[in-house]
Amino acid sequence: MEAILRRLRPPPKPEERARRAIAVKALLDDASIQEAFVSVEADLMDEWRRAKTPEERENIYRAVNVVERLQTWMRSAAAADLTALRRVK
Repeated sequence: MEAILRRLRPPPKPEERARRAIAVKALLDDASIQEAFVSVEADLMDEWRRAKTPEERENIYRAVNVVERLQTWMRSAAAADLTALRRVK
């Protein structure tokens, strides 16, 4: 799906990538966002421990993976787009 979307929309210009990097980096550095990620992960782990069936645990495990993937994407977007920021300056 991502590959299809990439083909349909033009690649972002370096200035747009730079703006995105700054915005994503600001989010990653925001204490409230950091606290939210920690809190969500802790809540999910508590739910996982209380789950009564393997299916419940599997669903919660998937949710934890989604949170981790979001964090990874954000770090990747900020890091990759900071390269564009250096080119713009």
